[in-house]
Amino acid sequence: MKKALIIGGGFAGCTAANLLKQKGFSVTIIEKSDVLGGGCRTFFYYGHPYTYGPHHLLVDVGDIHVWNYMNKYLKLRELKHYNMTFVGRDNAFYTYPIHKDEIELMPDKEKVHEELKDRPDVSTARDFEEYWTYSVGETLYDKFINTYSKKMWKIKNNKMLDEFTFSPKGVALKTGSKACFEGKKNVAYPTEVDGYNSYFEKCVEGCTVIFNTSVEKFDIQKKKVWVNNEWMTGDVVVSTISPDMLFNYQYGELPYIGRDFLKVILPIERITPEPYYFIHYANDEPYTRVFEYKLLTGYKSPHTLIIIETPSFNNKLYPYPIMSEINKAKKYISELPATVFSIGRMGKYHYDNMDVVIKDCMRLFEQL
Repeated sequence: MKKALIIGGGFAGCTAANLLKQKGFSVTIIEKSDVLGGGCRTFFYYGHPYTYGPHHLLVDVGDIHVWNYMNKYLKLRELKHYNMTFVGRDNAFYTYPIHKDEIELMPDKEKVHEELKDRPDVSTARDFEEYWTYSVGETLYDKFINTYSKKMWKIKNNKMLDEFTFSPKGVALKTGSKACFEGKKNVAYPTEVDGYNSYFEKCVEGCTVIFNTSVEKFDIQKKKVWVNNEWMTGDVVVSTISPDMLFNYQYGELPYIGRDFLKVILPIERITPEPYYFIHYANDEPYTRVFEYKLLTGYKSPHTLIIIETPSFNNKLYPYPIMSEINKAKKYISELPATVFSIGRMGKYHYDNMDVVIKDCMRLFEQL
């Protein structure tokens, strides 16, 4: 039987294990923590379920393959995705993405309308700041985006960000429905109180999982990793960690930003007004987002759990949208030998959602 070795037991690693297992591989997963699922794993805080950052399942409208795949393992309920942003200079909450109808509620609406009349061609934008000012004008950019982005990435200037195709929930200035991704993505979350946890367990049934263990060194060209005082090998190796680690940072270390998460239980059933459940903060407060988890998980309680997210270098969650760093990651990945795959948000150094991870695994392993 051919062997597959997977580094990392998060969503990407578990999905890879499941599909490789179905291909007849003997699968071993090396996971540095004591649980599966990474940031998508559900934990409980005094009974309240939460994950480290909210993790909707976003699936392209019409993409039956990903939807049918997840439906095999979890019962999903469809949601609508609504965000709001607190804009301190207006002392007001507005829908995000910026909605054209809500410009009429702004104290400087005349100025905003004037800026929207004659904008440069957004396709000529060279950086994140130009993308947004060309899309919505200086005033809306400054209200919603400028400070938020700089604190999110811990940078001094948004011109540093020169890969910006990830921007802004599908559209910069929205009309019609106020729901994010409307008509582009189906949004869902498991009905189970423990979210995706049972999916992870089903993925690794019949696999060997080595917990609380990190790879100490790599000989990736020979498809070998040094773990617990021995070399482990695989006919297929799947890495979900940052690709610079596989080559001992030969071309330099790839930068990431993370989050610190402050959990707070409040003595009220719900704090976020219908239909919203994300609240962004676009001002000089240190945190970027407050999320009320029961509105995603469906948990019933007379109290509510919110988690306050503050940008941090204490963990690696978001790869930087800077072309020099993206190209550095591509250089690392290009040097991987055949049947060594680098997948997932860290492995690709790209902000991918779960649906992309599933499609990548299906595509990569199809010919094995």
